[in-house]
Order: sequence, then C-alpha cells, then structure tokens
Amino acid sequence: MGNNEAKTLAEFTNCLSILESQTSMLYKNLSIRVDIPLIKILLNGISIDSQKHSELLKGVTESIVPTKGNQKKCAKYNEILQRVIRLQKETQKMQKVTSDDLLNLNEKLQLLESQLGEEYYVFVQMKTLTVMMKQINQAYNIDLNSVKRIFTSIMSDEERHTELLGTIKKMVTPVEKENNTPLVRFQNPDAWYQPTSSTS
Repeated sequence: MGNNEAKTLAEFTNCLSILESQTSMLYKNLSIRVDIPLIKILLNGISIDSQKHSELLKGVTESIVPTKGNQKKCAKYNEILQRVIRLQKETQKMQKVTSDDLLNLNEKLQLLESQLGEEYYVFVQMKTLTVMMKQINQAYNIDLNSVKRIFTSIMSDEERHTELLGTIKKMVTPVEKENNTPLVRFQNPDAWYQPTSSTS
C-alpha cells in the first residue's frame, strides 16, 4: 500500500474524530441547559461517548499516519459538520432548554446519530479495507481487525444514542387527552332511582 492510501485512510478517521468531538460539545451544551435530572444525565452520557469515540479515532489515525488535519480538510463530512455547528449555535442561544425545545431538537439529533452510524457502517463494509489490512499491518503495525471492532463498537453506541433520544422524546412529549369529557361508569342505573315514599 502506498503512502497516499494510508494518508486517505488517516484523513478519513481524523475527520470522523473531529466530527465526534464537535458532537460531544453539542450534547454537553444541551445537558448543561436542561433542568430535568434524568435527561441531563442521558445527554451528558452521549457527550462522554462521543468524546471517547473522538479519542479512539484520533489514536487510530496517529497509528496509521500522524496527521494535523483540521476541519477544513473534511469536505466529505461538511454537511454533517455544518449540521452539528448549526445545532450548537441554536442551543447556545438558549439560556434554558425546555421540554418543548428538546421535542423540537429531537428529530434533528436522531438524524445526526443516524448519519454518524451510516459513516461507520460504510467504513466497516469497505471492500478496500480487506485488501489494505495485510499491508497496513506490515507497514504500520496496526491490526485492522482491531480497528474494525472499534468501529463496530462505535456503531453500537450510535444505535444506543438513537434509542436514548427516543426515550427522551417520550419523556418530554405531553400526554394528549383524547377526550376532555369526564369518563363516567354506569354500573347500576336502577340504583339511582329510589321512589320517595308517599306521605299521607
């Protein structure tokens, strides 16, 4: 494998590392602004996972080819990065994130998690990965089977994040009253009628 192929793979993992770092900041900003304790903890947990992913990916990158790649070099992920940055700006304007805010943000966050999961899936399924594996092992002393397991683990986390966002959505969705008419059960209508005794 040539240096160009190694560099391409390193840039790929480095850009994902940057994306995860930005995503971590987004969830951290949200968790700080939420008052509901359980939701605060769930959002902070996603933030911690995303930061862990970022650090793992940075380690993979440096094991292949040390790079000083920055966000500007990640044109392939520009759409997702811009979405994360827009969401960051949107949440930073809020002094407090209400239940309504969380409900409005939920779909955008679930879309983000879905897109992240797809990027990892594409990487794991790459046909070139198998071809590159042996050469990378020899040239850079990194076992891409281990890298594959890292990505598979991250994919599982992304799925779990989507589930957690679904849980948060249920927690902040108001219970809609189907009918405001009070429910009355009629068990024994005959008992209502008691003839008054006639007085003479």
